[in-house]
Amino acid sequence: MRPNGYVRGFALCVGISLGVLLPLRGALAQDEQGDVVPEIWVDYNPSYALTPKLDLYGDIGLRTELESGGWWRFVLRPNVRYDVSNAVIVAGGIGSFYTWNENMADRWEIRPWQGVTLTWPRNPLVIQQVVRLEERFDFDTRTWESLSSLRFRYRLRLSKRWETYFRPDQYWQALGSIEFFARLAGNEGQSQEQIRVTAGLERSYPPEWRGRVEVTWQKAGLFLAEGSFSEIFLRLRVFQKWLP
Repeated sequence: MRPNGYVRGFALCVGISLGVLLPLRGALAQDEQGDVVPEIWVDYNPSYALTPKLDLYGDIGLRTELESGGWWRFVLRPNVRYDVSNAVIVAGGIGSFYTWNENMADRWEIRPWQGVTLTWPRNPLVIQQVVRLEERFDFDTRTWESLSSLRFRYRLRLSKRWETYFRPDQYWQALGSIEFFARLAGNEGQSQEQIRVTAGLERSYPPEWRGRVEVTWQKAGLFLAEGSFSEIFLRLRVFQKWLP
């Protein structure tokens, strides 16, 4: 696999996404709080097939808010999924989110989750629906006081693939999704997402690599207060499938 191909494909994804991100940030610059908070997320997403139907997978990532007085967040999420059928997948895992804050105490969140994915139809567009329940345990690292909650998530995603001209085993993929969040019980921690809208572009490098760039607008609640604000972030993702 030629390194120049990786660089050109990934650079094209980043360029297109920045072309969308910059004007979108300006268009959304006025909300309840008068501004949109920009962020960058970067993550590595490995997976390994234990059997033809059972996979271990997860992500390791770093996120940051590009504002003075912002934060850095380290994410580690080991997960497992099982293909019930060609259309249905059940999955679960546990996430660790450690946030370094500039203007308040750091926070550490532990997040077990369970979910079901339905993928149907697959032509001409792939339509995927994901339902997830998350138990959230959020700790103030200065006092070790904690908040706990139960959250529901629903995501609808559409995607379309195009094979590359010179390599039929490689493809480009466009993705778009909308996701809703609802607190069912308890008190949420620092991250209080409400709705998330994403557009992305993906490039495959068979058999084991994929690169994806996403631009997301998100509405979120204020930490331990009333009201909400908007965020927009650029997410750079690398997927690697470890072959048995």
